[in-house]
Order: sequence, then C-alpha cells, then structure tokens
Amino acid sequence: MADEIARSANSIRDHIVGTLRREFYIEEPINDEAELYYDLHLAGDDLADAIDAIRKPFGTDFSLMDLRRYAPNEVGHNFGLNFLREFREWRGERTYRSLTVASIIHAVQAGSWNDG
Repeated sequence: MADEIARSANSIRDHIVGTLRREFYIEEPINDEAELYYDLHLAGDDLADAIDAIRKPFGTDFSLMDLRRYAPNEVGHNFGLNFLREFREWRGERTYRSLTVASIIHAVQAGSWNDG
C-alpha cells in the first residue's frame, strides 16, 4: 500500500491534515508548525491513535517514539497525577517536547521515527 501513496511532503501533509480533521474533528488551522499536543490538543490514546492512523498507509515505523515525551498520557492528563508538571504547564512552561506536523512528515519520508 505504501507504494500507492506518494511520499512527497505535500501528499504526506494532505494525508496528515485529512486524518486529523476526519478522525479527531480538528477545526483549528493545521500547518507544518502545528504541534499535536500544544496546538491540536492531542494526548494519550488520541495521540497514539493519530500516529497509528498517520503511519498506516506509508508503513512508517514509529516503534522508537516515546509518546510520554510529547504529551501527557490519559491517566496523568485526566486525573492530575503529575502535579509538578501540571503546575509548570499552568505557569506557562513547556514540559513536553515539540511534536509538529513537519516532524511527522520528515519521519514518514525517512520511513521511521528517530526519537534521539
């Protein structure tokens, strides 16, 4: 199936944007700089589902991606178990790494994610 879909940045971007709008009802503008957690508010299972839906047609390997670096998980996000991190976020400090549409495009073009 990966051979059927072009790996150009534009076709990958169209797939990512289409997937996010269709699967997660995101209406905010989605450009290359859009961050999946901070701008589009994807965390936990939603973020994992988004990465899975994005990677499937291309066969991209995201097995090295540790989603906890990019967004809170469902438990921490819903029940406030990580008080220090939540307090820092509340104060405006970014405690998660940036995960942008551009970084996903790059991973799809490369065929895998490098979490280094």
